[in-house]
Amino acid sequence: MTYAILARDPQTGDLGGAVATGTPVVGGFVLHAEPALGIVATQGLSTSTLWGASALRRLVLGETPREVVEGLVAMDEGREARQLAVLDVHGATAAFTGADNLLARGTHEEPGLVVAANWVAGAELPGRVAAGFHAARGDFAERLIAALAAGAAAGGDVRGDRSAALRIVSAERPPVDLRADDDADPIERLRTILAATREPAFQRFLASVPTLLEPEKRAPEASRAR
Repeated sequence: MTYAILARDPQTGDLGGAVATGTPVVGGFVLHAEPALGIVATQGLSTSTLWGASALRRLVLGETPREVVEGLVAMDEGREARQLAVLDVHGATAAFTGADNLLARGTHEEPGLVVAANWVAGAELPGRVAAGFHAARGDFAERLIAALAAGAAAGGDVRGDRSAALRIVSAERPPVDLRADDDADPIERLRTILAATREPAFQRFLASVPTLLEPEKRAPEASRAR
């Protein structure tokens, strides 16, 4: 009952995902990511959040996204009620849609991008989401939200969209983890929250947050509270 996009930003190597659904709190169930590994979307009629952590562990072991998906699906007798998408740090993708998920359902895969959807308004929606991402202007986060908006314009969740989330992980920058958990227009709410993160005071805080490449980073002495 969800549509999600996972993508790799070719300019920065950052990994991001955006998702919308007709139920509350989608961000807590679908998007799982580690900057040096990949990003995963777990969704479906009976979402297995366990697949998220398991997929990332398999990527640590050197499996390709295709091997990750095949391995998780083979081990789970409830697989036909689930949907899974995996994108690794190199841009390789794989996806699975169980036969018990409600129509319309499907996926779209290309290098550096994968879209998965189930119980949405039409089978063309995954392609519309991908096209929305490619056509969008702005930075990576803005393009991911634009991809969701393209999905909503194509009909979105058949029940209407009630929650949405955006997640971006990076070796060089702090993570982005935004959620509109119960909202009449959750995609537009994500845009509002994203704009709030661009405020100068919050940007100064982000500049002091440790990253994989700068794990010892901290705020300059003069700017810390005393």
